[in-house]
Amino acid sequence: MRILETGSGSSAGEIGEDLRRAAAIQEFHFSAGLHCARCDVDYREPVPALFSFNHPLGACPACKGFGRIIGIDYDLAIPDRSLSLAEGAVKPWRTGFSAECQRDLAKFCRALGVPMNIPFAWLSAEHQRWVIEGDPDYGVDEEHQWPRAWYGVKGYFRWLESKAYKMHVRVLLSRYRAYTTCPQCQGRRFNPDALLFRCPVPAGALATLSSAPGALTLADFYALPIRDALAVVEAWRHERAAARRSPSAGPDPLALVLEEVRSRLGFLAEVGLGYLTLDRPTRTLSGGETERVNLTTCLGSRLVNTLFVLDEPSVGLHPRDTDRLVRILQRLRDAGNTVVVVEHEAAVIRAADQVLDLGPGHGESGGHLVFQGSLAALRRHPASLTGQYLSGRKRIESPARRPVAMGASVTTDAPRWLTLSGITKNNLLNLSVELPLGRFICVTGVSGSGKSTLVRDVLFPAVQAALGTGPAGSSPADVPAGSEAVGENEAPRPLANVTLRGHDALARVVLVDQSALGKTPRSNPAVYVGAFDDLRELFAASETARQRGLKASAFSFNSAQGQCERCRGAGFEKVEMQFLSDVLIRCPDCGGRRYREHILEVKIAPPPDGNRAAAHWSVGDLLEATIDDALAWLAGFGVSRPARRAVAKLALLREIGLAYLRLGQPINTLSGGECQRLKLAAHLAGATATGGESTGLDTVVSHSTLFLFDEPTTGLHFEDVRVLVLALQRLVDAGHSVVVVEHNLDLIRCADWVIDLGPEAGDAGGQIVVAGTPEDVAACPASHTGAALRQAPRVTPDPAVKSASNSSGAGARC
Repeated sequence: MRILETGSGSSAGEIGEDLRRAAAIQEFHFSAGLHCARCDVDYREPVPALFSFNHPLGACPACKGFGRIIGIDYDLAIPDRSLSLAEGAVKPWRTGFSAECQRDLAKFCRALGVPMNIPFAWLSAEHQRWVIEGDPDYGVDEEHQWPRAWYGVKGYFRWLESKAYKMHVRVLLSRYRAYTTCPQCQGRRFNPDALLFRCPVPAGALATLSSAPGALTLADFYALPIRDALAVVEAWRHERAAARRSPSAGPDPLALVLEEVRSRLGFLAEVGLGYLTLDRPTRTLSGGETERVNLTTCLGSRLVNTLFVLDEPSVGLHPRDTDRLVRILQRLRDAGNTVVVVEHEAAVIRAADQVLDLGPGHGESGGHLVFQGSLAALRRHPASLTGQYLSGRKRIESPARRPVAMGASVTTDAPRWLTLSGITKNNLLNLSVELPLGRFICVTGVSGSGKSTLVRDVLFPAVQAALGTGPAGSSPADVPAGSEAVGENEAPRPLANVTLRGHDALARVVLVDQSALGKTPRSNPAVYVGAFDDLRELFAASETARQRGLKASAFSFNSAQGQCERCRGAGFEKVEMQFLSDVLIRCPDCGGRRYREHILEVKIAPPPDGNRAAAHWSVGDLLEATIDDALAWLAGFGVSRPARRAVAKLALLREIGLAYLRLGQPINTLSGGECQRLKLAAHLAGATATGGESTGLDTVVSHSTLFLFDEPTTGLHFEDVRVLVLALQRLVDAGHSVVVVEHNLDLIRCADWVIDLGPEAGDAGGQIVVAGTPEDVAACPASHTGAALRQAPRVTPDPAVKSASNSSGAGARC
C-alpha cells in the first residue's frame, strides 16, 4: 500500500506523475482463510480423506466415487432402429401392460404428422428426439401433461421409476439400464473441491506426452500411464532433493512418501505394466495383469522370513511375461522368504529349487506324494507324469494341420471366412480381422495386447447380434444408482462401427469362459449336462419303482416326493454363526444322501454278464459314483434308451478329462478349469443328435457353431491339456469353428491358424503382428509368440511367412 501526500508547494506536474505511478501499481487481494479473494472460491481443509474417492468427503457426490452412473440406455429401449414405430421399434411397448403406451404413441403421431410406417432410423432428428424426449416443457403444468401432451420414452421410464417399489417393475427397468460416464465428474471420481489442488510438473518430466500439463490434479495424476506417473514422481524427488542441499535445510517430510510411491510404481513398471493407467478399474484387467498387480503387492510389502503361497500366478501370462514372473519369485526368495507356488507352467517348474509332485491321477486316484526333490531328479522319475512331460518322454503331439487357403477368399464374402472390420475399442484401433471358419484358431499375444477385447468384447457380441441371439439387457434388477455391484454382470454389447461378414455360415456362437457356474450346491455335473433326467427315468422304469408307483420325479432330490424331509434334498444342514462363517454339517437323517429311505430302497442293476454279477445301486449310490464308474455301470443297460442317452452325455465329460468327478458333486466346489470344461460338455450335450445311439463328441450335430474359449488351459496339467486338445480338435472335425485365446505353446502348436496381437501391451499393442500357421508365427521376428515358439522344440520356421496387417497398415511386416 502506498500513501501519496502533497504539500502546498507541490507542483501540479509532480502530483500528476505520482498519480500515474500509483495507478500503475498492481493490486493484490489477500484472505486470512482458505479463500481466493480474486476468484471468490473457498477451499476445504486439505485433509487426506479429501483426496480419496472411497471416502464421502472426497468422492463425487453424483456417482459416489465410481466414475459412472447407471441409468436408462435408450439404445436398449430402441434396439432395432430398422423397425418402424408401428412395428414396435420401442421394445418395452410391444406387449404387456405397457402396450397402452404404443396406442398413445400412435395417437400423438397422427396429431403431429409423425410417420409411423418408415424405419425409426429414417425419421428426422427432430422426430426421433420427440419420440424419446416427449413434448417440450412436459410436466410444467396440467396443459403439458398426459393425456394432453406426449410424455415420450423418457417420461415412460420416469413413471416406471416412481413405481420401483414393485418387484416386476424393478425387473423391467433392469433390462434397459446401462452404465454411462458420470456427467458431473466426467469419470474422474473426485469431489470438485479435491480438484482445486494442483501440483506443478517439473519441466521435461512428461516429455513423452504431446501436450504435457503444467500442473496436475490428483485425477490428472491417476489418468497417467504408470511409466509417466513414475517419471513425474522421480522428477519431484530430484527437485526436492536439490532444494534440500543447503546446510540450513531440515529433513524433508515428503521424502519418505515419494520414495514409497516411486518404489511401488517401479515394481509395476518392472513387471511390464507400465502401459496401465493408475485409474484403470480392476474389473477391466486381464488375468495376467491381475496376477502381476497382486505380485507387486508382495514385493511392495518388503517382508522377510515370510511364507508366500501363490496359486497359479502364471494364469493369463504370455511366455515373455512368465520370465518376468520367475524373476519376481526369485527376488522374494532372495529376500529371505519362502515361496510356495501351485503351478503347471513348465517355465516356473524349471525355475523351482524343489518340486513336489502329487498324483498319480485325478480325484481318488490322486492325493499321494509321487515325488519331492530337484528338477533333474523329477525328470528321471519313472512314476511322475509331470517328469515324463518335462523330460520329453511324453508330449502333446500336433495333429495333421487343416489347410487354410490364402488369397482372394480372405478379402471377399466367401462363406468360409468370418471377417470383422472397423474395430475400435480400448487399444484396438481400426482393426480388421479374418477368421477361417471350420478351423482351430488361436488368438495369441503378450498380456494386455487386446486378445480378450477382440474375442469377448467385439467378436462375441457382433456375431450374437448378427444371429439374433444377443442378450436383452446388460444390468441385473434392483440395483441402486451409483452402485458398482452390477459391474461383474455387464454383458458386452456389439459395436456400432464394426462390419461383420461371413456369419451366414454359422448357426450359433458360444462363449465358454472360466466364470463360476453358480453358488447353489444343488446342481451337479449330472444335472448340468442333462444326464440326470435320463437317469431318473431309468430308475422309474424299474420293477420296484412301478410297484410302488414312483415316477421319475420321485428320484429328484428337488422334489418333495423324494427328498429328505429334514435337509430338503441338500444333503447337509447349515448352522448360522453370528460372527463367523456358516458351518455345513452332514444331514443326520439321510447321512448326506439327500433322499428318503423308501427312495433309496429302489436299487437296480444291469443284466448279468456271464458269471459276473453287477452291483445293485440306488439313486444315492449313483450320485456318489465317479463318472468313470457310472459309465461302466450304465454300459450294462445296453437296450435301455434312458441309459444310452445318459451314457451319451456323460461320455462327453470323460472325453474332456472330467471322468474323476462324482455325478453328485456340487458345482460350487469345482475349480475354474473344471467349470469351463463342464460348460463345454453342457453345450455339446445340448447339441447331441436325437436318439443318442453313439456316444461322445461324435454325436454332435452338424450345425456349425462358433466356439470361443478364453484361456481354457488355465489350471490344467500337461496331460489335461492333451485331452483338451483332442476334444477341441474333434469339435472342428465335426464341422464347428473354435477360437481360443491362449498362451500355452503346446496348444498353439496344434492350431490351424494363429492370429498374434501386439507387438507389445496397452497403447503399444492392439495390432495384428502376424496371422498364419504356427510355423509362420515362429518365423516372424517381431512376434514375441514367435520367439517363444522358436525356443520350443518341434517347430521349424517356414520362410514363406504370411503376415497380416490391420486396415490402417499398422501391423508389423515380418
